[in-house]
Amino acid sequence: MGRALKTGVTAGQLATALGLTLQGPAEVFINRVDAADAAQLGSFCFAKNNAWASKVDGSAVLLTAQEHSVDRTGPTLLSPQPRLDFARALVLLESMAGFLWSDAEPVVHPTARISKNVVLGRGVRIGPDTVILHNAVIGDEVEIGARCVVKSCAVIGEDGFGFERDARGKAVRLPHIGTVVIGDDVEVGSLTTVCRGTLADTVLRNGCKVDDHVHIAHNVDIGEDAFVIACAEVSGGVKIGPRAWIAPNATVLNQVNIGADAIVGLGAVVIRSVLPNEVVVGNPAKPKIK
Repeated sequence: MGRALKTGVTAGQLATALGLTLQGPAEVFINRVDAADAAQLGSFCFAKNNAWASKVDGSAVLLTAQEHSVDRTGPTLLSPQPRLDFARALVLLESMAGFLWSDAEPVVHPTARISKNVVLGRGVRIGPDTVILHNAVIGDEVEIGARCVVKSCAVIGEDGFGFERDARGKAVRLPHIGTVVIGDDVEVGSLTTVCRGTLADTVLRNGCKVDDHVHIAHNVDIGEDAFVIACAEVSGGVKIGPRAWIAPNATVLNQVNIGADAIVGLGAVVIRSVLPNEVVVGNPAKPKIK
């Protein structure tokens, strides 16, 4: 999704504020922040390696590691600690220019039912026949489709756990500027947390069911009709395929892919990607031998 800025900042201004070397034109304006594969004119983005850097539009402003600098015409900020400096850059952009968030009132379909003490953020959209039960919190710009159920005390659209440590060991918060997009016929259980994305969105696709006491981290993508069962923890950037089953108390490491129709067993700790139709169990999770 990315996020626009309220006012523009030049590449030179940002490089100076960060104390980083800038290659390329300093006068190019940054007017939004995007993921590398969604970069466009005026974008500021981060590339962790050359493969990602090659995806960045030449008109965008790129921050990357010194050793991963690439031959490009657009402005490039070179950093010895790119993840930390990208977090610092977002904090600076937040204070220098501000991120542009919706100020619209929530839009709730007339057939949706909102129970007592529900909190709806600015720009929220709730689809037809959806039910939001007592004390749920729906953060800014979250979109929920038709015929969904969000149970009591669920929290959807809070910032994820995104920090980098500086040279003193102090935590630098990474602002989360994505949101959460929920399809149709989705259920989110009581006391479950679904975090908003860092740059892109966290996505729960049509028909998926998320049980009580589940943690869904930033930028997770849950496929159609998948199940994530009680007390599971799904780390950042995980992609869960259609109809996959994540059993109770399972933990899935960040950036891992769970294939379509795969099963992650009770209490499993998944540290590598799981193939379609594969069954994994244990700690660390391994394919079940039939």
